[in-house]
Amino acid sequence: MLTKVVHTMLQLRRHLYRSRYHLVIIDAVCLRYEAIHLCRQVRTSDAVPILMIVPPNDCDLIVQALGAGADDCMSPPLSVPEFIARANSLIRRASYAHKPPRERQTVFTFAGFRLSLMKRLLLDSDGQVIGLTAAEFDLLLAFCRNPGRLMGREELLTLTHAGLAGPMSRSIDVHVSRLRQKIEADPQQPRLIKTVRLGGYVLTADVSIDDGDARNSPAVPRHPQT
Repeated sequence: MLTKVVHTMLQLRRHLYRSRYHLVIIDAVCLRYEAIHLCRQVRTSDAVPILMIVPPNDCDLIVQALGAGADDCMSPPLSVPEFIARANSLIRRASYAHKPPRERQTVFTFAGFRLSLMKRLLLDSDGQVIGLTAAEFDLLLAFCRNPGRLMGREELLTLTHAGLAGPMSRSIDVHVSRLRQKIEADPQQPRLIKTVRLGGYVLTADVSIDDGDARNSPAVPRHPQT
């Protein structure tokens, strides 16, 4: 696997432009809050998974990193097996398109949006791409597969691996907030992803599935709330 070490944003942009990389690792221990700006810059033009190394017990920096588009965070001292496991998890989720043909073709449609598994893309009603991080894509996919059903934070963490940032047990909330910024008309008054107090979240929109076979494209049934 090709590995490159860079020291400036310009160098990083050049490498991302010239070659396809499976993962970007940003050292926030040395760069501190400059790493947040670097993360935002990468995320504006590339969906590559981002793993950020942050100082121990710096919850504020972790929140900012997730908000800037990082998919996961780790703090030193780093366990090599854990680091490899997390890196592989991010790479595996980003390569989700490598699925059986029928599943690759699946497209979820809801509220004018189209979520494509094959391309790992979210399109709005005008066909414009809405940039999502790997964690945001997995989170929205979990909602689309379970429309109308209350999903607790622990379940969402399990389905998306979005809670790998050590002490940030509520990192799902950060990803949901960022996702709302991208799909809600008014993120302060969300209508698509509702918060259920002390419960979790629920996707209220009706979801239909197009898997390339008209005989197998029913609307996803909504689960009654209990």
